[in-house]
Amino acid sequence: MTSALNCDLHTHTKFSDGRTGIEDNVRGAKAAGLAAIAISDYLMARDDPSFSDRDALRRRAGDVRQVAAWANARVIMAVEATATDIAGHISLDDDDRAQVELALVDTGYHTAGLGDAVPAGRARQLEMILTLHERLAANPMVDVLAHPFTYGRFNLDLTLDDLPESFLRQLGARLAERGAAFEINNGVWWWWPQFHPLQLAEAYARVTAGVAAGGARFTLGSDAHCNTGVGNLGWALRVAQLAGLNDNHWAIVEELVGDHR
Repeated sequence: MTSALNCDLHTHTKFSDGRTGIEDNVRGAKAAGLAAIAISDYLMARDDPSFSDRDALRRRAGDVRQVAAWANARVIMAVEATATDIAGHISLDDDDRAQVELALVDTGYHTAGLGDAVPAGRARQLEMILTLHERLAANPMVDVLAHPFTYGRFNLDLTLDDLPESFLRQLGARLAERGAAFEINNGVWWWWPQFHPLQLAEAYARVTAGVAAGGARFTLGSDAHCNTGVGNLGWALRVAQLAGLNDNHWAIVEELVGDHR
């Protein structure tokens, strides 16, 4: 069984906004000594003008299968889908899922009500963030919550310290119930320019520890957009160490990419 501790389960290629191809990223994974890599290019809603081509999704799935045939690391056909609104609807549907082994789902600029039209007031903003992540954690299409709580570049009056411990434990329990995972993404610090990366690591470690207390398992992702970034997980591993994670806290890859929950 393969622990997610020795895997990079979040990388991009030329199929979205990456600069290198699938084969290059897989070679990067081999160079880094990784046991598995996920090719997780963006998949937006069908009516979105960017990264919504389902024919490209099918071509990518075929290319992943071809590369996986010679690679000595596991190569996973994944997507980074997104929440399309604060009600928790996502850009991935049942037809898409047939092409995908692993579904990462994020929140971001394409999330209506978060990327735009943000509600006024800290209390309403916090309720929105908590409800959105709770709904994604309960969604059977979501295998991994991708870079959760990266809202530092949005017009919100919140920081990570505003996330209640009780909610974090509840979120972890919901993920654990479904066998889904919480991603520690190496690029989370970029989303919070207000803080020094090491300061943010401490704040994100508190979030991670709270989710772990609820029983969730974790994955690592570099969010690499080129082959030389694959396996760049230093900041994420620092967070894991500060949060007190041990070998038992990491997801098992074979379970994540097994039967869809």
